[in-house]
Amino acid sequence: MMSVKRFVMSSGERFAVLLDSDGVPMTYPNLYTIIYLRNRGQSINTISAILEDIKLLFQLLDKLGIDLEQRIKSKEFLELNEIEAISNLASFNRSRLDGMTSNKKIINFPKSNNRERSRAKLVVTQDYVSKQLIYRRLTNFAEYIGWLETYFHSSAITSTKRLLTSRRPRKSMDIQSEYKSFDSEQLYKILKAVDPDTQNRIWISDYITYRNELIIYLFLYLGCRKGELLNLKITDITSQKNGAVYLTIRRNPHDGSDSRLYQPLVKTRSRSIAVNKNLKKKLETYILNYRSTVPNAELTDFLILSNKGQPLSINALDKIFYEISKVVLFNVHAHAFRHTWNDKFSEKSQILVETGKTTESQVENDRAYLMGWIPNSQSARRYSRRAENKRAVEFGLSIQEKFEDENE
Repeated sequence: MMSVKRFVMSSGERFAVLLDSDGVPMTYPNLYTIIYLRNRGQSINTISAILEDIKLLFQLLDKLGIDLEQRIKSKEFLELNEIEAISNLASFNRSRLDGMTSNKKIINFPKSNNRERSRAKLVVTQDYVSKQLIYRRLTNFAEYIGWLETYFHSSAITSTKRLLTSRRPRKSMDIQSEYKSFDSEQLYKILKAVDPDTQNRIWISDYITYRNELIIYLFLYLGCRKGELLNLKITDITSQKNGAVYLTIRRNPHDGSDSRLYQPLVKTRSRSIAVNKNLKKKLETYILNYRSTVPNAELTDFLILSNKGQPLSINALDKIFYEISKVVLFNVHAHAFRHTWNDKFSEKSQILVETGKTTESQVENDRAYLMGWIPNSQSARRYSRRAENKRAVEFGLSIQEKFEDENE
């Protein structure tokens, strides 16, 4: 069975290759990742995700009886009905695709040639994946096949890439549906659950309890991502002469001191963020009283460690959120803290705008810096639109109340 294999080079750089069913690296997919992805500075996580999609593409082609490389070498580019079949199969779960058998209901695309018609078979079930995943799969299918066609025939003009991308589902324009943050009651329950002084602790170990409380406050106060938090080092904490404390989030995709094969990555820009007194105290308590007691903690600079002294993994971090979720009885995940931070930022900045202490443009630039985005980022604008929509809803309610008052 084909597989994506990660490894660490002697330089500390993480990379990945696609292996065939015999464990041999596949020539063209791996050449594509080097030329088209690695040399353009794509992260290991992006490369691995694209290789997983290329792996899926080969599985679909195998089910349809298509030898892509031989077809392209012979200038027998994919037919429309084959592209339709690939596009439809891209909407199924991997587990469903792995279990497809010939006794399921089949639909054929109308085609006069029986050989080509057989390639266009697809299985009809209701086991679909999200539109976002289908969009990503078809994008990566199109990019790889388009690259392969150009690699073998640089002057050939084909429609494969265009036809595949045209079959991607439309991206949702509903900002509200994809935007989840915690309300004040949920935040209270989360902070109460991780409080070391609470009566019913989630974790027995003092170290794990204080570490996990710090993790929650870092997410809440900084609005950072998982990769950013897991990349923090003690050396990233600096104090100024006036007593101010700063945490610096740094991009370091090939950190030789990081022993994790699946290295958490900082997706956004480096920046330094001021820390308030409460978070400063929690950092000091954790580092001096608890982190220092962990075996081998002195061998690494990473701030957040496992109870064995290793830099905490993303899987271990996700487990912490799972354990908190079981206690508070709702889904707790890292990105919701980022959304919550942005809600609080919008509330605070709106007051400053209304009092003339700043401008909407400056607010967006400030948000972009604190979140690690480039100036005039669309991500910053997305959160600003969220705040604008909320104000519009509140204004709409005030209009309704005005009608009520006038008709009393």
